Amino acid sequence: MKKTMTKQNTAQETVTEEIITENNCDVDKTKEELSNLYKNVTMAQNCVKTLLPYVEKQEITKVLHKQVEQYDHYIEQVGTLSANLNFDPTPAPKMLVSMANMGLRAKMMADKSITHVAKIMLQGTLNGIIDLYRLIRRNKTVHPDVMLLSKQILRYEEGCFESLKAFL
Repeated sequence: MKKTMTKQNTAQETVTEEIITENNCDVDKTKEELSNLYKNVTMAQNCVKTLLPYVEKQEITKVLHKQVEQYDHYIEQVGTLSANLNFDPTPAPKMLVSMANMGLRAKMMADKSITHVAKIMLQGTLNGIIDLYRLIRRNKTVHPDVMLLSKQILRYEEGCFESLKAFL
């Protein structure tokens, strides 16, 4: 049974919106969203881990270690949601991960300054934010828990973006 809610818009027309519950969510879209979240979070974590050996300033090292811990938490949450669907999320392609790691190492060999680290992190974080916005907008029929996790990760990424500005 589908639940619906009715609201009045400004032109006094009736608009019906479907409320998505765990019983009527699109399972295939939910699995796709989980895989995309998994890729987003694991790529972010991998990039931070790749940068850490090159970072010399303790103040930004602490920030990066906290990010790795938070990404661990999100990976665990994606894993739990995936297990509930008897599904293994698709990881990012190994070639993409390798290319990202090589690019980061090359950038860090050229300049290890805190400003440069912040710039690299801001660029990566912005890419993650853009991907999350697209995921959330196009997947309105996913399981509510997955949508909630997507929004939590987005808020976290936006917070990281703001905090990294202080290092420029």
